[in-house]
Amino acid sequence: MSREGVGDNKPSGPAGTPIWVWVVYAFGILAAAIFVFSILFTAGAYFLSDDVDVTFDVSTLAVVLWGGLIVLAGGLWIWRRRQSGR
Repeated sequence: MSREGVGDNKPSGPAGTPIWVWVVYAFGILAAAIFVFSILFTAGAYFLSDDVDVTFDVSTLAVVLWGGLIVLAGGLWIWRRRQSGR
């Protein structure tokens, strides 16, 4: 028996999804959750309080920040899905 191939166990390259992709996905999911819960909380207060006027102030910066994170994560997910199909 020959033992010539025993020492050739080199890693072939990075395996799996890079950590930065998971970080972007996590921020996108967090942003989507904050966005949805904010809308549900505001809608619940608006529709369920008959005796008190409900007002809300929408921060443009917050909408741009959370919306941008959602779009970034969704775009990255679509791009990676299209790349894996090739």
